[in-house]
Amino acid sequence: MGKRKTVWPTDREIRLRFILYAVIDAATAQGVSAELLLPAHKLLRDSPTEDQLRDTLGAILATDEMYGFRFPPGSDADDLMRTLATADG
Repeated sequence: MGKRKTVWPTDREIRLRFILYAVIDAATAQGVSAELLLPAHKLLRDSPTEDQLRDTLGAILATDEMYGFRFPPGSDADDLMRTLATADG
């Protein structure tokens, strides 16, 4: 029996998890549907990839209830979201 190598999340993935948690919290207060938020919350318990985190964030932020949502300018979350937006084109 061989040992399984532990794969640790990257710093970016950890930051995305915290951002997703904050977005879920804000989306709950804004009335985003549970059908969208429950799978996102479950994703946080699993070991999501960066792409899964980004897709889930995008889906939540694309709802009408989250229109205009922004993190405080200059915050780490705002900087990362801007970086991801420019990387997407």
